[in-house]
Amino acid sequence: MTTLFLQSCEKKSIPPELEGTWKTGKHEITVRTVSDKKGFQFVTDTAAVKLIIDCENVATGLIGSATFENARVKINGGNPDITGVAYKVECGSIGKIFERDPLDSKEVEIWLGPLKGNTIDAELRYTEGWAYFPMAQLIFTRE
Repeated sequence: MTTLFLQSCEKKSIPPELEGTWKTGKHEITVRTVSDKKGFQFVTDTAAVKLIIDCENVATGLIGSATFENARVKINGGNPDITGVAYKVECGSIGKIFERDPLDSKEVEIWLGPLKGNTIDAELRYTEGWAYFPMAQLIFTRE
């Protein structure tokens, strides 16, 4: 029983192949806002994303003009063959992604699919409580 407990407490680390600098070209990114009078409103523009992942499961990067640091890279609990998500980068609160971005601050995550050679299919998600709004489909390539 003790062995089982100790094994479950071990730090799950990301594979070394995921470490390094990843970037996208410009992708369409949609920011969602909500108001009582107008309901949901959507503002879309384009921006590139850069992600630097180190061996300590920590990422820094850029999403358009917004920066993030000390983001945790976590292994997704579900089967990536079924969910399409192998890792989640918890970027935390970021600023404006592009000039017309209506939100000065927003919590976001980057959901990374399984590594395919030197590319990763990913999704940028706006997190609000337990809700996740898809903001962009991304394709990262190794820099």
